[in-house]
Amino acid sequence: MTRMELILLEKQKMAFLPSKSHFNKNFNLFLLSMLCNLIIHLILGFLYYNPVDFVLQFEAAKKIAQGQLLYRDIGEIIIDGAELPRPQYPPLYLYSLGFIIAIVGVETFTWQMVKLFLIAFNLLVGILVYLLVLDYYKSHPKGHIIALAALNWFLLNPSTLAVIFSGFHENFMLFFVLLGFIFFRKCRYSLSGLCFGLALLVKPIAGIYMLPLLVWGIYNKEIKSVWIWFSAGMTFLLVSLPFLLLAPEDYLNDVFFIHAERPDPSMSVYTYFFSEVSKSLFPIIIQIMIFIIFIIFFLYNSPIASSKRVIEAVLPFMSIFMATNRILYPHYVPFLFPFYTFVFIFLIAEFYSPRKLKNGMILLGLLLGGLMLVYLGGGFWMLLWLIEGYETYRYNPLFPISACVCILGLIVISLTSLYSYYVVTEKYRIRGE
Repeated sequence: MTRMELILLEKQKMAFLPSKSHFNKNFNLFLLSMLCNLIIHLILGFLYYNPVDFVLQFEAAKKIAQGQLLYRDIGEIIIDGAELPRPQYPPLYLYSLGFIIAIVGVETFTWQMVKLFLIAFNLLVGILVYLLVLDYYKSHPKGHIIALAALNWFLLNPSTLAVIFSGFHENFMLFFVLLGFIFFRKCRYSLSGLCFGLALLVKPIAGIYMLPLLVWGIYNKEIKSVWIWFSAGMTFLLVSLPFLLLAPEDYLNDVFFIHAERPDPSMSVYTYFFSEVSKSLFPIIIQIMIFIIFIIFFLYNSPIASSKRVIEAVLPFMSIFMATNRILYPHYVPFLFPFYTFVFIFLIAEFYSPRKLKNGMILLGLLLGGLMLVYLGGGFWMLLWLIEGYETYRYNPLFPISACVCILGLIVISLTSLYSYYVVTEKYRIRGE
């Protein structure tokens, strides 16, 4: 190689290596974004709106801090003369909160402190979104800007803000899910399985996020995929063991069985149109059949072999699961939002040039349209619920209409993300990647 070629090669390398001033600028923008988001989250979090789930979790965590055993000792909770249901959650969130309450003191710990705890995990999930996108675009000259756009898109969306306002803990689970994907990307499969196991201990729905890892393992004939599932299962089992020994029936019922048997005044189609089969195996069979079709689709599209593409496959799985689940509430939307962010940002990055913009705008428009339908249907359903109350959800026709709008949006998101995966897959094939 000639001296001139070496000089040109060095210049080419330097183009992808940010200067110190460029790094400082990106870091300052990151800090500014985090500070602005923290202020917005604090304002929304400290506005008083504490629904039943939030109050129930707070009161259960206080009882745990006082030494009571979840499931065995904690039954219905009485607040201001109103009887709240038993806590029906896996143990990790309630025990994490109970541990902090025990340190601070039951009498001095307030609901605002719970919101601070949840805000911290909202921001942590935002940071993990930033790091994952930055890892995917580390060689891209605009990688930091793309990652920063993903961070703010995630933290400022109505779903994330509503979680803080209402005091729900979806992002506590998503923290472990995204950490699991980060360790997967770094080939630390035992740690990945551990994180997914911890996510399962917050909400069993975390198992849906692991389905693309199973597809990746099948396609690549990688036993490591099975090891992730095994590690997650063992983590869940080991933490559950004390409860299984001390209160087996209550634990199994509150964590698993009750969710298949409880009444479902939600946005699910089973609530309004197929209530006679709602508590049967029919909804699960339908979901399994759809998952099999999705798995075959991804096995047919070879880039699932790349760990970079695995995270894109989560969105269609999760959105179709929510659309076909027997229970669906507006606060479930954050379950899919980090992965909606990934697909949305990846499509923008893929189709950013004017020559590619037309096809990209169609897909981006469908993704945004699906999200707007989800927000419109879910928001109107929730407003009706607040105005009408529990009693009329089966008789007011506006309830099923708003529910169907939300479900239609989820289906649009699922099919659009599947098609966008196919389109980008074909581009990779043409480029030989």
